Amino acid sequence: MSMELMEKLPQIQEQYFFRLPYAHIIADYVWPGVIMSPKRVIDIRDLEFGPQDVVIASYPKSGTTWISELASALAYNGNTEEVKHVRQDVRVPWLELENDYWWVRVFHWWSRLTGTDLKEKKKEPNQLLAGTRFRLCFTHLPVELLPKSVLEGKCKVLYVSRNPKDNAVSFFHFHRMARFLGLQKNLDWNEFFPLYLSGSLYCGSWFEHVLGYWQFAQNNKNVMFCKYEDMKENLETEISKIANFVEIELSDEQRQRVVKHCTFETMKDNKMANRDAIWLFNQKISKFMRKGQVGDWKNYFTLAQSAAFDEIYAEKMAGSGLDFKFE
Repeated sequence: MSMELMEKLPQIQEQYFFRLPYAHIIADYVWPGVIMSPKRVIDIRDLEFGPQDVVIASYPKSGTTWISELASALAYNGNTEEVKHVRQDVRVPWLELENDYWWVRVFHWWSRLTGTDLKEKKKEPNQLLAGTRFRLCFTHLPVELLPKSVLEGKCKVLYVSRNPKDNAVSFFHFHRMARFLGLQKNLDWNEFFPLYLSGSLYCGSWFEHVLGYWQFAQNNKNVMFCKYEDMKENLETEISKIANFVEIELSDEQRQRVVKHCTFETMKDNKMANRDAIWLFNQKISKFMRKGQVGDWKNYFTLAQSAAFDEIYAEKMAGSGLDFKFE
């Protein structure tokens, strides 16, 4: 990072923390208090997961919604018509969401009233839904904060990653439209870049998050490490790999239905998946599913920023055996 950025970083960090609604520090990470509480993080540690569970994990804006829809379709045995009738946040609940907050209770009440939620909503996020083969939830927690039962390999974990330059751009736009991150519509890319590069933001460092799960996957047969770019390049192949991992057999016809259902274009128009009905996001500012392109970072990174990022990337990823496609 340049000397100029290093000098500005403390001020930018302070402004970021101030903008984050009810911000607090848990386990040395910055978290928005609108969605999670210290108690929730502690309680999560003792949640029991087993062979019937699949936990989807990711750093934000890495393809979480995409792989959640894909896993949902597999949980319903490739019956994509059934998937269309249940909102994704019901099919794949958010593990760290604090369900005791009043606004979460109001949201579920409103959802049931308008017919967009299930009639019965359990408190914990690993309820087996009717017609499904396994239970699903998703999390952005770093690996060290996962439930003990997950760390012990008692369930399957699908981790989806994305090259950090495209991830940075997507996360920047996410900050502009996510109400629980302060709806920072006036946030400048040149402000956001040093925050991302230093890991001084919600969910911390991309490098620490991804490498933590990468190492976890090397030592646990129940963890599958996926890449966004591979899904973009050959979705059908990746669906077959994931189906094999979660032990679901698909006919050719079922596989083609899942592929069609899970293309970016189809999902962008799918209100059950694209978060249109979720108050947490103001999609008038920026769409939750924005472009989905590989290489969009070139429209944002200056030459100096790209060079600075490449230097940090080479240092952090050295010896990991993990690399990404950037275009």
